[in-house]
Amino acid sequence: MRLVSFWGKGGVGKTTCSASLAAGLSEDGMDVLLLTTDPTPTLSDVLDFPLGSEPSKVNGFRGLWAAELSESAVIEMWKERFGGEVYEVASSFLPVERDFIDYVARAPGIADQFMLYLLHEFWRKGGYDIIVWDTPASSGSVRLLRIEEEFYSHMNDAIRMYLKLKGFLERISRGRRDPLALIEEWRSIARGIMDMLSSDSHHLILVAIPEKISYLLTLRMRDELEGMGIKVRALVVNRLLRDCKCDKLNRMAEIHARVLEEFKASFNHVRVIENIDYEPVGREGLLRFYDYLRELV
Repeated sequence: MRLVSFWGKGGVGKTTCSASLAAGLSEDGMDVLLLTTDPTPTLSDVLDFPLGSEPSKVNGFRGLWAAELSESAVIEMWKERFGGEVYEVASSFLPVERDFIDYVARAPGIADQFMLYLLHEFWRKGGYDIIVWDTPASSGSVRLLRIEEEFYSHMNDAIRMYLKLKGFLERISRGRRDPLALIEEWRSIARGIMDMLSSDSHHLILVAIPEKISYLLTLRMRDELEGMGIKVRALVVNRLLRDCKCDKLNRMAEIHARVLEEFKASFNHVRVIENIDYEPVGREGLLRFYDYLRELV
């Protein structure tokens, strides 16, 4: 099963590209799961179909399922999946109550990290030909995941020493799960997510607009992702102005042309999408926009 993900700063068209590619691939005969982990998702609006946190079949498309993983829903899922384990580990060496779970669930980055876990679970379980992932506006959640994996290694050593010194092993042996085993399980999950993102089956596509700031931010994102072993497969330069009749727009088109050349000099595979005169929403609009994207996968 392949994973295709779209990355870029906010407002460049990641959701449009994700929804259009997923819609087109489903019409080409694939079973496609389309996920958004954007904290302010617009995927329901683009598809013109109401979505929840569980995948549902999108009416009007041949083989398309989609879900919006909202932050509030994800936090509740995290508490159900990991809350008890976090409490077990923390209470092995700290005097904490059960409300500690709610405190941790509200910590910055928890929802982002669990969204990656859910993505990995869909990947691991299979059932689709391809997953298309509309990402948040930056690569920060993956960077946190990498730090998290390293943290678990140090945490494992620290807790092992603490338990040994305090004599907690006897307490654990009377029926509690070994916190060291839980920490190793979390580290394994983090490693599995990173392996998925760095695998040859993951096609990561950056999306940008032909403006200087977008160019610089896209370069930084590419370097950060590739520094973590995650290969960028292609770049989509969206909303390019060209040959405008209005003088003001023509000056902007000249800027776009110069920035586009910088993109082409910095990236091997560049797909250019000129400014369109229709809204790429709903079945008709998304499948029309798919013509720009069908060669990406």
